[in-house]
Amino acid sequence: MISDNSMLDFSNLNDFLSFYERVLNTRWNIQTGDFNTRGKEIYNKPYTEKLRLLFHEKKLFRRTVSIAEIVSWLDSYVIIKRLINFLNNNLKDNEFNRLSLYCEYRIAMSKNRRIDFVFEYENKLLLIEFRLSEKFPNVSNVWQKKELELIIYKELMSNYIKESTKIYIYAFIAMPEYRKDIRIDKHVTYNHNNVKHLGEYIIKYLIDRENEK
Repeated sequence: MISDNSMLDFSNLNDFLSFYERVLNTRWNIQTGDFNTRGKEIYNKPYTEKLRLLFHEKKLFRRTVSIAEIVSWLDSYVIIKRLINFLNNNLKDNEFNRLSLYCEYRIAMSKNRRIDFVFEYENKLLLIEFRLSEKFPNVSNVWQKKELELIIYKELMSNYIKESTKIYIYAFIAMPEYRKDIRIDKHVTYNHNNVKHLGEYIIKYLIDRENEK
Protein backbone atom coordinates (compact mmCIF):
# COMPACT_ATOMS: atom_id res chain seq x y z
CA MET A 1 0.00 0.00 0.00
CA ILE A 2 2.74 2.46 0.94
CA SER A 3 4.86 1.68 -2.13
CA ASP A 4 1.88 2.19 -4.43
CA ASN A 5 1.42 5.72 -3.15
CA SER A 6 5.04 6.84 -3.01
CA MET A 7 7.13 8.61 -5.61
CA LEU A 8 10.10 6.43 -4.70
CA ASP A 9 10.13 3.14 -2.82
CA PHE A 10 13.08 1.03 -1.75
CA SER A 11 12.52 -2.40 -0.23
CA ASN A 12 16.14 -2.37 0.91
CA LEU A 13 18.18 0.64 2.01
CA ASN A 14 21.04 -0.38 -0.26
CA ASP A 15 18.63 0.23 -3.13
CA PHE A 16 18.44 3.89 -2.12
CA LEU A 17 22.24 4.16 -2.09
CA SER A 18 22.33 2.58 -5.54
CA PHE A 19 19.66 5.03 -6.76
CA TYR A 20 21.64 7.94 -5.35
CA GLU A 21 24.85 6.94 -7.12
CA ARG A 22 23.21 5.82 -10.36
CA VAL A 23 20.55 8.49 -10.88
CA LEU A 24 21.65 11.55 -8.94
CA ASN A 25 25.40 11.05 -9.34
CA THR A 26 26.08 14.55 -8.04
CA ARG A 27 28.25 16.09 -5.34
CA TRP A 28 25.36 18.06 -3.95
CA ASN A 29 25.98 20.48 -1.09
CA ILE A 30 23.33 21.83 1.25
CA GLN A 31 23.69 25.54 0.61
CA THR A 32 22.34 28.79 1.99
CA GLY A 33 19.96 30.78 -0.17
CA ASP A 34 16.52 30.68 -1.72
CA PHE A 35 15.51 27.33 -3.24
CA ASN A 36 14.43 28.87 -6.54
CA THR A 37 17.73 30.71 -6.87
CA ARG A 38 19.69 27.55 -6.09
CA GLY A 39 17.53 25.65 -8.56
CA LYS A 40 18.57 27.86 -11.49
CA GLU A 41 21.95 26.13 -11.55
CA ILE A 42 20.44 22.65 -11.93
CA TYR A 43 17.27 23.38 -13.90
CA ASN A 44 18.26 21.25 -16.90
CA LYS A 45 20.58 18.76 -15.23
CA PRO A 46 19.89 15.08 -16.13
CA TYR A 47 19.11 14.20 -12.50
CA THR A 48 16.64 17.10 -12.29
CA GLU A 49 14.85 15.82 -15.38
CA LYS A 50 14.83 12.31 -13.92
CA LEU A 51 13.20 13.49 -10.69
CA ARG A 52 10.59 15.43 -12.67
CA LEU A 53 9.86 12.29 -14.68
CA LEU A 54 9.57 10.09 -11.59
CA PHE A 55 7.17 12.57 -10.01
CA HIS A 56 5.05 12.66 -13.19
CA GLU A 57 5.11 8.91 -13.83
CA LYS A 58 3.56 8.01 -10.50
CA LYS A 59 0.48 10.08 -11.32
CA LEU A 60 -0.09 10.65 -7.62
CA PHE A 61 -0.13 14.41 -7.86
CA ARG A 62 -2.17 16.83 -9.93
CA ARG A 63 0.54 19.37 -10.66
CA THR A 64 4.10 19.42 -11.91
CA VAL A 65 6.96 19.50 -9.45
CA SER A 66 8.68 22.87 -8.89
CA ILE A 67 12.42 23.42 -9.02
CA ALA A 68 12.27 24.54 -5.37
CA GLU A 69 10.84 21.14 -4.41
CA ILE A 70 13.60 19.35 -6.29
CA VAL A 71 16.25 21.39 -4.47
CA SER A 72 14.59 20.47 -1.17
CA TRP A 73 14.58 16.79 -2.16
CA LEU A 74 18.28 16.88 -3.02
CA ASP A 75 19.07 18.46 0.35
CA SER A 76 17.07 15.81 2.16
CA TYR A 77 18.58 12.95 0.11
CA VAL A 78 22.04 14.00 1.31
CA ILE A 79 20.83 13.61 4.90
CA ILE A 80 19.08 10.30 4.20
CA LYS A 81 22.23 8.94 2.58
CA ARG A 82 24.23 9.79 5.72
CA LEU A 83 21.53 8.26 7.89
CA ILE A 84 21.59 5.02 5.92
CA ASN A 85 25.38 4.86 6.21
CA PHE A 86 25.03 5.34 9.98
CA LEU A 87 22.45 2.56 10.18
CA ASN A 88 24.61 0.26 8.05
CA ASN A 89 27.48 0.76 10.49
CA ASN A 90 25.37 0.27 13.61
CA LEU A 91 22.87 -2.44 12.72
CA LYS A 92 23.29 -6.15 12.22
CA ASP A 93 22.87 -7.28 8.61
CA ASN A 94 19.54 -8.97 9.32
CA GLU A 95 18.24 -5.75 10.93
CA PHE A 96 19.51 -3.41 8.22
CA ASN A 97 18.13 -5.56 5.41
CA ARG A 98 14.62 -5.52 6.89
CA LEU A 99 14.28 -1.74 6.70
CA SER A 100 12.36 -0.25 3.78
CA LEU A 101 12.16 3.39 2.70
CA TYR A 102 9.47 5.38 0.89
CA CYS A 103 9.84 8.94 -0.38
CA GLU A 104 7.03 11.43 -1.01
CA TYR A 105 4.29 9.19 0.34
CA ARG A 106 0.79 10.47 -0.41
CA ILE A 107 -1.65 9.97 2.47
CA ALA A 108 -4.95 8.47 1.36
CA MET A 109 -8.00 10.78 1.31
CA SER A 110 -5.90 13.75 2.42
CA LYS A 111 -6.10 16.06 -0.62
CA ASN A 112 -2.62 15.01 -1.74
CA ARG A 113 -0.78 15.66 1.51
CA ARG A 114 2.64 14.04 1.33
CA ILE A 115 5.14 12.78 3.89
CA ASP A 116 8.78 13.33 2.99
CA PHE A 117 10.02 9.91 4.14
CA VAL A 118 8.56 6.77 5.67
CA PHE A 119 10.77 4.05 7.11
CA GLU A 120 9.16 0.64 7.56
CA TYR A 121 10.37 -2.16 9.82
CA GLU A 122 8.15 -5.16 10.44
CA ASN A 123 4.86 -3.68 11.78
CA LYS A 124 6.32 -0.24 12.54
CA LEU A 125 6.40 2.98 10.54
CA LEU A 126 8.48 6.10 11.11
CA LEU A 127 7.19 9.27 9.45
CA ILE A 128 9.90 11.88 8.81
CA GLU A 129 9.40 15.47 7.74
CA PHE A 130 12.45 17.41 6.54
CA ARG A 131 13.06 21.14 6.76
CA LEU A 132 16.07 23.36 6.13
CA SER A 133 16.59 26.27 8.51
CA GLU A 134 19.31 28.92 8.41
CA LYS A 135 18.62 29.71 12.08
CA PHE A 136 19.44 27.21 14.77
CA PRO A 137 16.15 25.30 15.17
CA ASN A 138 16.27 25.27 18.97
CA VAL A 139 15.69 29.03 18.96
CA SER A 140 12.84 28.99 16.46
CA ASN A 141 9.39 27.42 16.16
CA VAL A 142 10.25 25.42 13.02
CA TRP A 143 10.39 22.16 15.00
CA GLN A 144 6.97 22.69 16.53
CA LYS A 145 5.42 23.39 13.13
CA LYS A 146 6.84 20.24 11.59
CA GLU A 147 5.89 18.11 14.59
CA LEU A 148 2.32 19.41 14.41
CA GLU A 149 2.18 18.45 10.73
CA LEU A 150 3.41 14.98 11.60
CA ILE A 151 0.82 14.54 14.34
CA ILE A 152 -1.88 15.38 11.78
CA TYR A 153 -0.36 12.99 9.22
CA LYS A 154 -0.20 10.21 11.80
CA GLU A 155 -3.87 10.75 12.66
CA LEU A 156 -4.88 10.69 8.99
CA MET A 157 -2.98 7.44 8.40
CA SER A 158 -4.55 5.83 11.46
CA ASN A 159 -7.84 5.87 9.53
CA TYR A 160 -6.65 3.05 7.28
CA ILE A 161 -3.38 1.60 8.61
CA LYS A 162 -3.78 -1.66 10.55
CA GLU A 163 -4.30 -1.16 14.27
CA SER A 164 -1.38 -3.49 14.95
CA THR A 165 0.97 -1.06 13.16
CA LYS A 166 2.87 1.30 15.43
CA ILE A 167 3.51 4.76 13.96
CA TYR A 168 6.36 7.01 15.11
CA ILE A 169 7.14 10.55 14.00
CA TYR A 170 10.34 12.57 13.64
CA ALA A 171 10.95 16.14 12.45
CA PHE A 172 14.43 16.52 10.98
CA ILE A 173 15.57 20.14 10.84
CA ALA A 174 18.83 20.52 8.93
CA MET A 175 21.06 23.55 8.46
CA PRO A 176 22.88 24.72 5.31
CA GLU A 177 26.47 23.51 5.32
CA TYR A 178 27.94 25.86 2.74
CA ARG A 179 27.72 29.54 1.88
CA LYS A 180 28.82 29.41 -1.74
CA ASP A 181 32.11 27.46 -1.45
CA ILE A 182 32.71 28.25 2.22
CA ARG A 183 32.00 25.42 4.63
CA ILE A 184 30.01 26.35 7.77
CA ASP A 185 31.59 24.01 10.29
CA LYS A 186 29.12 24.51 13.15
CA HIS A 187 26.23 23.68 10.81
CA VAL A 188 27.99 20.56 9.54
CA THR A 189 28.50 19.45 13.14
CA TYR A 190 24.85 20.18 13.93
CA ASN A 191 23.65 18.05 11.01
CA HIS A 192 26.05 15.25 11.90
CA ASN A 193 24.74 15.13 15.47
CA ASN A 194 21.14 15.24 14.26
CA VAL A 195 21.72 12.32 11.87
CA LYS A 196 23.27 10.35 14.72
CA HIS A 197 20.30 11.13 16.97
CA LEU A 198 17.81 10.03 14.31
CA GLY A 199 19.79 6.84 13.72
CA GLU A 200 19.74 6.07 17.43
CA TYR A 201 16.01 6.84 17.49
CA ILE A 202 15.42 4.29 14.72
CA ILE A 203 17.50 1.66 16.52
CA LYS A 204 15.70 2.25 19.81
CA TYR A 205 12.10 2.38 18.58
CA LEU A 206 11.88 0.70 15.17
CA ILE A 207 14.44 -2.03 15.68
CA ASP A 208 13.69 -2.28 19.43
CA ARG A 209 16.28 -4.95 20.17
CA GLU A 210 15.11 -5.42 23.75
CA ASN A 211 11.72 -6.74 22.65
CA GLU A 212 13.16 -8.82 19.81
CA LYS A 213 15.20 -10.99 22.16
